[in-house]
This record gives sequence, C-alpha cells and structure tokens, in this order.
Amino acid sequence: MMKYYRNLETQKVHAFEADGSQDFLITSKFKKMSDDEIDRHINAEKYLSAEERERIRLDQFGALDRRQLKLALLENDLLTMLETAIQAIDDPKLKMRIQIEYAESEKFYRSDEAVIYMLHELLSLTTKQIDELWGYALTL
Repeated sequence: MMKYYRNLETQKVHAFEADGSQDFLITSKFKKMSDDEIDRHINAEKYLSAEERERIRLDQFGALDRRQLKLALLENDLLTMLETAIQAIDDPKLKMRIQIEYAESEKFYRSDEAVIYMLHELLSLTTKQIDELWGYALTL
C-alpha cells in the first residue's frame, strides 16, 4: 500500500511507502491526496468522457501519408466521390479549409476534424468503415 501526495509547486503526484519509511521525504510542499483524488489518478480512464475515450481510440491509429490515403480511397472507389463532394461544399470558407486540408496535408491523422468531416460527413462512412479503410491504408 502507498500514500499519495501532490507536490504543490509542480502538481506532480508522488507515492510513498505506507509504513512511514519514506516520510522524511514528505515536506511542506506536499499535500496528502484524498481517496477520490487517488482513484482519479490511478484509474483515470474511469473518469473520461465518451468523447475523450474516442479521441484516445482514434489516436491509436497510425498517421497516413497522402499517397496511402489516396490509394486507399481509389481502391475503395471513393477518391472521385470525395473530390466531387469537396467541390460541392456550399460554405465557401469550409470548402476552402477542406480543400487545403485534403490537398496540402502531408500526413493525415484518424482523429483530425477535417479527416472525420471528409470521411464521415462527405462520404457517409461509418466509424467501422473508416477504421477498416484506415487499417487497409496503413498496409499500402
């Protein structure tokens, strides 16, 4: 068992032996953590929102370079469809932003808002379909 303290200057958490053998290390810079604070520190994933969990899940996917993304789209008959859909965006500012993201990005990340917009909103792919497309693209 450990005792948990937060360093008030650095906000870092430190664990000390419960038997008191390390108590000499605990200075006035440390504040004892409550049971709730300890649980939140040790089991942080329990306290994440659904959005935070999804962001972490998406961040597990590797980045794609432009070639990988475009080849995966081509192989799945989606390349022309995406480029047409980008051209059909009504909002001029959004259209320009998505065009820049699509044409100028060297790397594409699964969690990027623009990627999600292109694949989910413009192509109407489900999360599962996007994950499968991404997994395939990583092999190219």
